[in-house]
Amino acid sequence: MASQSTFFRMRRRAATTALGIALTLGAWGVAQAGASHQPKPRGLHTQAQKARPAGDYTRHTDVQRTQNGHTRTDMWTGENGKSATRQAEVVNDRATQTRTRDVEWTGPEGQQATRSDVTQRTDNGYTRNTTAVGPKGGTTTRDVVATHDQASGTWNRDVTVDHSPPPAPSNGG
Repeated sequence: MASQSTFFRMRRRAATTALGIALTLGAWGVAQAGASHQPKPRGLHTQAQKARPAGDYTRHTDVQRTQNGHTRTDMWTGENGKSATRQAEVVNDRATQTRTRDVEWTGPEGQQATRSDVTQRTDNGYTRNTTAVGPKGGTTTRDVVATHDQASGTWNRDVTVDHSPPPAPSNGG
């Protein structure tokens, strides 16, 4: 059971890191392409596949254990001198079996995105509530209820996703 939990935790971390890198550094690929008229990628899956910027870059990571979790800061610097950061704070509350993760990305042009997860263990699985705000202000909420049937060894997940588009630009008048 512990190995399954570790597997899912590692898989979730890898997916979150890939998504964060794609959100903050996706603009680098477009800038590197110059004036090409390629369509923009659609959906998170397409962007998540591009986990690093085009060209050479360096990455620096600081991880600090806290009393109830950890903090992590990643900084990428491209060959053009532009940088992007990802800052995450994870807090584990063993008494309530709750894990809270808050992440903020800042892209090379100053654009920002945030994500907040609250995961709580239940008697037969877990719940997770996620809110993500993109660089243009669009919001996505994602609620997961997962249950594990020990007798059959199967997991069932019900996922509800709600997307709110970014606010319309003001006309300044």
